Amino acid sequence: MNVFSRMTVLSDNQIEQFQKATEDILENTGFSVEHAELLQIARKAGAKVEEAGSRVRIPAPLLRDLLAQVPRTFRVRGAVGNEFTIGTGTPYFLAIVTDPWIIDYKTQQPRRPCLSDLRRHTTIAQQLDAVAMISRMDFPVTDCDDATSSLRALEVHLLNHTKHNLVCAASVESMREWLDLMRILNRGSDLKGSGLMTCAVGILSPLTLKGLNGDLLLDACKYDFTVSPTICPMAGTTAPYSLASTLLQANCEAVFTAALTQMVNPGNPYFYTMGLSVSDMRSGYDLYYTLDKALWKIAGVQLAKSYGIPCTVECGGTLTYRYDPQNGAEGILFMLGAFASGGDILAGLGSCHNANGMSAEMMVIQQAWFQAAQFLGRGIRTDDLRLGIENIRQAGPGAHFLEDDLTLKFLRGDEFFKNEIFDFGGGYEPSLSMLERAHEKVENMTADYRSPVPESIQEDLRRYFHDLYVRKASRPN
Repeated sequence: MNVFSRMTVLSDNQIEQFQKATEDILENTGFSVEHAELLQIARKAGAKVEEAGSRVRIPAPLLRDLLAQVPRTFRVRGAVGNEFTIGTGTPYFLAIVTDPWIIDYKTQQPRRPCLSDLRRHTTIAQQLDAVAMISRMDFPVTDCDDATSSLRALEVHLLNHTKHNLVCAASVESMREWLDLMRILNRGSDLKGSGLMTCAVGILSPLTLKGLNGDLLLDACKYDFTVSPTICPMAGTTAPYSLASTLLQANCEAVFTAALTQMVNPGNPYFYTMGLSVSDMRSGYDLYYTLDKALWKIAGVQLAKSYGIPCTVECGGTLTYRYDPQNGAEGILFMLGAFASGGDILAGLGSCHNANGMSAEMMVIQQAWFQAAQFLGRGIRTDDLRLGIENIRQAGPGAHFLEDDLTLKFLRGDEFFKNEIFDFGGGYEPSLSMLERAHEKVENMTADYRSPVPESIQEDLRRYFHDLYVRKASRPN
């Protein structure tokens, strides 16, 4: 039994309080939707629409009906048919493979990403069994300083993995390119219903959907692709300055986007997703990975499950880029909170540096933290064998258990926590640090890696990107 399954931060009464407040805000205040076609769809679905102000208000009964249409389970698929069913109670990882900063192992300082980072991180994500999905930030690399830089990073990424893609398109053009790429990965078969891609749809806090993200939402629903909103209210700047009010606003934004998705395409898969943060009112900095995050994570999953909607929850993270006690304390607390929350997708494997940095070593370390969270969540098993009544009786006072049946049976099993990344030297023998062990594992995982992407698909991808580079090079500056 998962002893942390009862780890909650909201009571049933508080959950009902959030639900009622959300219904009140969405019915009486409404949401700004800056997209003419979506306004028409919302009106047809029964929402109250003011086109002059692009305001959409959803009556509470309609909202409940729409949320009931969100699938409780759905499947996502990778490039060679590997499938994962979401919403069954089994958590999977969403790994990231690049960020604006990479924490360099040798210098242990942040630097900008290069192509070898993309290859390295993608290789690791591909080999971690618990990773179902991969996300790549649309960010240029230092190897190339022209308009093709970010595309070259994407090419390296897609040539080296077959996991499901969570796509964060930055433009309509980028979305069209992604659809072309999905057709290549799908070998020309119809994309509708393929489960091949999850689409990020950004929400501008507070309570606003801009035109670009309206286009992305329509594109996702056209092919039944899962919609995953990007909801990042910042307490004190783009959300009210309290834990509860920022959570309420985020819930309004997640619930409204879910309802709008169902207006466009009833039964379309949807992730309840939010990434809350607090503004440092002295400096103006956005503090994304403070300890407040642990409370918000668990509360967000509670709210998602109160609606019966599959959800993502940030899995790790830390404010610092340093491999130090703060990193470890924040990281394991966040990971334990994510696991204990019961979220369906643990998102952001490898993230650190206030959600602006990552490293291959952090990917491996955070997976080790996840295994620690699983072990703690398992609790103490008290079946007759493990309780050991007869073992204690037979040994009696003053005996030892070096050759006891339980010792021999469980010596190499999972009764006690073990993980190759943790240092079990105990100070009695020279041993590598967790960081050194993680780096050693990274080196082993990447040394003789061969891409699982079929050669025919690799050829088609290279041809497609070559043509893209030519077209972009011919455009006037």
